[in-house]
Amino acid sequence: MRDLLFFLSSLLVNDIDKLTIKEVENNFSKKFLIKVSKNDIKNIIGKEGKTIKTIRNIISMASVLKGNKRKIPIEIIDE
Repeated sequence: MRDLLFFLSSLLVNDIDKLTIKEVENNFSKKFLIKVSKNDIKNIIGKEGKTIKTIRNIISMASVLKGNKRKIPIEIIDE
């Protein structure tokens, strides 16, 4: 999952060196944190949030294929 999210995000950002994906696990859930530079946030979010919604849908479908029945939250953090 993390590799897929990194691949999708790396296609959208200009500064790949500042792109980091962190997986945070709690008791029964996990979420991903995308850390990008301030200039690349607009590329990840997209117009009216359509790009991040699509990324979330792709990650959700990949998790369903792996047998997970829960959505995996994705948060964007700027440097």
